[in-house]
Amino acid sequence: MERLLQEQPRAGRALYVDMNSFFASVEQETKPELRGRPVGVCPFINDATCVIAASVEAKRCGVTTGTSVRVARQRCPGIQLISDDPGIYRIYHHRIVAALEATRCQVTVRGIDEALLIPPADLRGQAITVAHQVQGLINEVGTQLGCSIGIASNLFLAKMGTKLHKPRGLVEIRLEDLEALYGTLQLTDLYGISNRMSRQLERIGITDSLALYHAPYPVLKRAFGVNGERWYLRLRGYEVDQRTYGRHSMSHQTTIVPSPAHTRAEVASVASQLCYKVAGRVRKAELAATGVHLGLRFSDRTYWSSNLRTTAPFWDSRTLFSHIQTLLAQWAPGRPVRLVSVAAVNLMPQQATTASLFTAREQSERLSGAIDEIDQRFGRHAIAPAAQMLSRRMNDRVGFGNVG
Repeated sequence: MERLLQEQPRAGRALYVDMNSFFASVEQETKPELRGRPVGVCPFINDATCVIAASVEAKRCGVTTGTSVRVARQRCPGIQLISDDPGIYRIYHHRIVAALEATRCQVTVRGIDEALLIPPADLRGQAITVAHQVQGLINEVGTQLGCSIGIASNLFLAKMGTKLHKPRGLVEIRLEDLEALYGTLQLTDLYGISNRMSRQLERIGITDSLALYHAPYPVLKRAFGVNGERWYLRLRGYEVDQRTYGRHSMSHQTTIVPSPAHTRAEVASVASQLCYKVAGRVRKAELAATGVHLGLRFSDRTYWSSNLRTTAPFWDSRTLFSHIQTLLAQWAPGRPVRLVSVAAVNLMPQQATTASLFTAREQSERLSGAIDEIDQRFGRHAIAPAAQMLSRRMNDRVGFGNVG
């Protein structure tokens, strides 16, 4: 803490790139007939679901992420509702990342539609010029693609900058601007402040962002521990969010549509496909898991989950699915299942594991590696277990916090 405070925040150190209405913009880029029209991207077209991405034109009508399809149609009668296409979103994501990496900045991908850029020291005084260059490069990827860029001394403030001017905005937050900025914001306007934390802050007399900014360090430290210390520094422009922490889990989930699953076999067929995706990501990161998690959400929105600690580390799909089947045997069917979630937990580097003494496990790991090579050469889902091909097909999805 004392060492960090001795180092003054550096202006122009961080540029945060946030794509505007990314999924909807890609749809408008690839389908010229949608340009200039309100577009809503949905997991599937049904009044029971919601919009996961709205175009700029749709947002002007009051349609935003999370708006139900029924309400979207009421607010914007001319809206074009289309099913999402994760494959094309990934293609444009990779094209955008390649464009960003053409700059001299250090690029850290923060999600399918976000990235952090750290300019070299000699360009920090030219951060606005670099930002204009980035916007131009993205426009070369697609004329319908726009981004908002925030410039500041740390990741948090740069990301806040993207929120202040959309679409295609460019905002620099300087240290001398902080008091005026926080004076315009509620607590939950700050990235990372949930409704729960807002209530906790209010209980100690902090009712808005400016009051949080002025809160003494001992007060925040006493109330929230290390997290309070980080908020004290974060709000003042110090970098506390770029530290690398080991990843503890990887997960995938999917909503079962159009009709829910009722039997253990139906749930297992969906879980099998999730295991295939999760294990692939674990291997790509050269990690191994020593635990699994299974979660089920029912049509009445209640939830059931179970965890298992394994006796040996693993990273292949077959072993992951075997452990998930063990957990699934604990579930008593009855309520219709709408969502299935699978996670590999307690991750560690593969290099830290001991070689297997069991031939079956070695064979499974080699098989999984061969499947990865085929997928990499011929595309996702080029090969899959026969049980998956015969079962209900799980829709591909892209979460905003990841790309896979």
